[in-house]
Amino acid sequence: MKMGNRNKLPNAFTEEQMVRLFEEIDRPKVCMASALAFFCGLRISEVCKMKIEDINFSQKQIKVVNSKYTLRGKTGYGKDRYVQLPDPIIEPLKMWIDLISGGKWLFPSDKSPDAPLRKKSLYEQYSIFLKHAGLEIPETKITVNTQINGKKRTMEVVRHKYNFHTLRHTYGTYLRNKGVPIEDIKEFMGHERFDTTLVYAKIAHHRKREIINGAFNVPLRTQTIPQEEVKRMTLPKPTESPTEYLQMRMLRGELNEEEYKKQLELLQMCNTRMIE
Repeated sequence: MKMGNRNKLPNAFTEEQMVRLFEEIDRPKVCMASALAFFCGLRISEVCKMKIEDINFSQKQIKVVNSKYTLRGKTGYGKDRYVQLPDPIIEPLKMWIDLISGGKWLFPSDKSPDAPLRKKSLYEQYSIFLKHAGLEIPETKITVNTQINGKKRTMEVVRHKYNFHTLRHTYGTYLRNKGVPIEDIKEFMGHERFDTTLVYAKIAHHRKREIINGAFNVPLRTQTIPQEEVKRMTLPKPTESPTEYLQMRMLRGELNEEEYKKQLELLQMCNTRMIE
């Protein structure tokens, strides 16, 4: 993530969006490449450069070789890491390897089996299905300077909310929602900095929902209203004010909100019939 975008949270697919997307993908290579990106949290370059020899089914892991690294320019080499293969991806991956009948690359080029699939080619094919799923959503416009036929041009480029890299963001978010520690997610995703991984703690909605629900699990009235004070209150006679009596019972914790509403509705119904 660029320094200027530290406050911008990445987008992740919801479960419903993931289902819609994969239902639209009808090209086996694109489907398998996209699935591997999600289940292993891989960058598009890591997917395209994956070799069959780097897949270890007995250990249920893959080796990501010579990947992104800030010091690549100085060291001349990227960064290696191991990523676990989740069970749901193992059998489809074996079937895909049998289907391509050998070779060096897990996803060979469409034009040359001896070369890996190009990032541009995978991205363009994936984007077609992203659009079919209704997920090609424009987000921002940026101005870029480029050269066309030796002439400098300024162009406006539309950035979309979702792209291939969203599969990787969804992986990080999914793991955090499942309670996987940040330090483990950092290792799985090959991040160099903890603050890069911490972004998934900010967008893990399920985990936040559990925390908030847990915090408010005790009815709010028992946290904000001193119950000892309520107990010392003199209860009005039901015959004098049935509604007030129900309210007091709710304050004392004898009725929850749903029970209170049901009894109040029943009381109002009875009053209506009596009037009639």
